[in-house]
Amino acid sequence: MPKRITKKRAKTGAVAPQARRHVGRVNQKMIDQMIALRRQGFTHADIGQRLDVSPRTVRRHTEGVSPQLVHAGDETRIDDLLKWGAQQLRAIQRLARLTVQELDLALKAWRTAVSNLDGMTVEQLELDQELRARFLINEVWPPIHENIDTRRMELDIPGTPIFKRSDVFAIRPA
Repeated sequence: MPKRITKKRAKTGAVAPQARRHVGRVNQKMIDQMIALRRQGFTHADIGQRLDVSPRTVRRHTEGVSPQLVHAGDETRIDDLLKWGAQQLRAIQRLARLTVQELDLALKAWRTAVSNLDGMTVEQLELDQELRARFLINEVWPPIHENIDTRRMELDIPGTPIFKRSDVFAIRPA
């Protein structure tokens, strides 16, 4: 039968005292980190290892927080849509003789519009070229066009033409 470990024996070094692995308690900052990491998709074990707490502690403090699910194709789908829009806007730049600053404004508006779409809409836009062109010309281009024309009027420069859906189909990126 092993000898009992007493405080005196531990102090004298006769027995190696067990080191506490987790020092201190979980504070609000740690809980916020746990929640943020969980939302990013980290597992309880990963989070516990990062913050030096047990997976059970992480599970208790992140109960009800689901990891963010990311589908492998979603980012590429959005990238393809952004690329298509950029090609169309570059073609519009040539037709409307937009400046680099005006093209930059248009590209930023396109990126913002696509980023605000839900996954199902992005999927539909990827599959249907006509829907994609209508979205660009009817939803995204009018505010861009208005903004560019307002800036041009301030500089006393002629405005840009209004494009129709048939114009976008006729556009072939260079």
